[in-house]
Amino acid sequence: MKISASILAADQLTVLEDLKIKKDKYDYVHVDIGDNEFCPTYGISYEIVYKLIEDSDLIVDMHFMTNDFPELLKILLNENNNVSKVSLHAESNSINQFLTEMSKQSDIETGIGVLGSSDLNILNDFFHNERFNIHYVLLLCVKPGFSNQKPIVTPVERVKEFKLLFPNYEGEIMVDGGVTDSMLEELKELDVDISVQGGAIFG
Repeated sequence: MKISASILAADQLTVLEDLKIKKDKYDYVHVDIGDNEFCPTYGISYEIVYKLIEDSDLIVDMHFMTNDFPELLKILLNENNNVSKVSLHAESNSINQFLTEMSKQSDIETGIGVLGSSDLNILNDFFHNERFNIHYVLLLCVKPGFSNQKPIVTPVERVKEFKLLFPNYEGEIMVDGGVTDSMLEELKELDVDISVQGGAIFG
């Protein structure tokens, strides 16, 4: 199982330095981008995003929490960069546009997120649509946009629920929100591919 470091939990003034200091604790850098609508914050600033993608040693996974198709993603798709994974939520107004556009991409893996408060059955239509090429599902276990929250549903229970509903799912599972070090072994046993950690890494 790999770890993605959520920089939403880091000090935004020293985030790049902190990432270098803690480089042995993670495999990806998890970047949350909001719109102050779907998500009640704007997440990470574009300035920090561009600094991150200029560092070829870092592998970035982008988590968009927006209603409209994200303008930043339009820009990133037209540039050579170190973005490896991109996800948008099933509840977003632009999820179909997102999945259609991402189906044209060959270098970036496509993820579909689902809120901790949503019925996981919302994923059914997307998983059974041959037009979409979904590489991973992101199970968000906290409210979008803020770090160090108490989970709406525990990551372990959310993964168990997902696997019960979708026993034949063959893509990757990413779990995000409230993942403590003490959960990692059980999440690994549940075949979670990537666990997102913020406070556990940055304090």
